[in-house]
Amino acid sequence: MSEDAVDALKKCAEALQHGNPRVANAEMGRVLFLAEKETTTSTRKLIGYFAQALACRAYGLHPKYFSFPSPDWKYWLCRKCGLFTCVGAYISDVVKGKCKVHVIELVKHMDGYEQWASILDGVDDWGDLTHLRLSFLVQEKVEFSKESEEKLIRSSIYYRIGLEYKIIAVNSFADIDVSLLEMRDGEFVVVNCMFVFSKMLSEALALEKLLQRVRDVMRVDVMIVVEHDANHNQSDFLLRFNESLRYYSSVFEAYYSFNKSEQYFRYQICNMVACEGSNRVERHQTWAQWKSLLIHYGFSIFNSHHFFGKRLPSNFPNFPRGILFSSYALSCLSNMQFEKHWIPHLGSS
Repeated sequence: MSEDAVDALKKCAEALQHGNPRVANAEMGRVLFLAEKETTTSTRKLIGYFAQALACRAYGLHPKYFSFPSPDWKYWLCRKCGLFTCVGAYISDVVKGKCKVHVIELVKHMDGYEQWASILDGVDDWGDLTHLRLSFLVQEKVEFSKESEEKLIRSSIYYRIGLEYKIIAVNSFADIDVSLLEMRDGEFVVVNCMFVFSKMLSEALALEKLLQRVRDVMRVDVMIVVEHDANHNQSDFLLRFNESLRYYSSVFEAYYSFNKSEQYFRYQICNMVACEGSNRVERHQTWAQWKSLLIHYGFSIFNSHHFFGKRLPSNFPNFPRGILFSSYALSCLSNMQFEKHWIPHLGSS
């Protein structure tokens, strides 16, 4: 994105914030003019999305949710980013030597079970696994596709492991009825949270309640967290706008051909720029902020030897329950296309 376009967007945002509609309109005209002069389609789209978000803010339109043209948008994005591969590698690392494993997926806006058809293809690396339970906690009605079910069953038969899986509908992740999970003695419990935490920050104490429940009630051994590593939860609109402009400029350069994902980013930009209060559900935080919050609630930081070339410590089973499986975004997502931008877009923690 050209410096002139960035300057025009920032001045338009400043004019709106300071209640000067005349200047805002003039700068918006300059934004649209400069957008046409951009050489890449992705940059023109990005400028258009920020312009649309500023217009929504100016007219008091606060879209909290967005209807995506494709229901598999986030699954497609995660698959392209290699996030399922990372999560599968994490789980493979921590369950080695465990006979019975229970994986609990927190699923908000995606068919989280879809990844398991491919993850199970590598289950022979899990060591002594004899039984696997998959529990999907969902806030939207979702069903297993027939194809995914068949793949899961075929993999379990091929690798000779017992397999159970079910979907559990919940109103809020903060108030999970743990009895529905049927926690069993002797199981190694893994909780997987993909893009869930940031959505809970708009609800007072919701994330804190979830963390306390995971730590104290669910008997969790390992928790995997996948989140955006960005500073988009500031109360100051102009600081948030400037940070999001820098962040998504890099994102769009990296995802120039990911058409389905562009709609996802379009929604995020509109929500974080146009909305305030409880309507603003896109509240990405930095790795340092996530780390501080999790440590505050008694979680221990633990690095994966899969990505860092280190073996699990011999006293791993004696670590406090609720271990956070961690790495920095760029380290975790090495060799990905967007690494060259030096901005951690999607961090696996």
